[in-house]
Amino acid sequence: MLIDEQQRILSLIINEGDYSKTKKSLSLSKSIGKEMKEEIQKYLSGGSTYHEGGRVHGLKKPKVKGKQFKGVGLGADKNGFYVYTHRAASKRYKSPDKIPQSAIDFIESTG
Repeated sequence: MLIDEQQRILSLIINEGDYSKTKKSLSLSKSIGKEMKEEIQKYLSGGSTYHEGGRVHGLKKPKVKGKQFKGVGLGADKNGFYVYTHRAASKRYKSPDKIPQSAIDFIESTG
């Protein structure tokens, strides 16, 4: 079933720009709920990518007072937003501003 979804998504988005591909892939995803899709779209950027299994990486990092998203990437899936490096990812949170600085610092230290 996952392979069929991937093939369907890929066939619909051939010859489109990266941003358009990511946005279309996200909208066609069956694994991410409607409310979460709407929240994720607020943070999509030209460097955002949709990965199999319903993960979106490379989201825009919000400017939140008292938090620095340096050294980590921002991603999302059906369970929420998270920070990540190539070695680790944090727990999921309802929105990027809910991610504690301690979690950001720990994930940054991994890599």
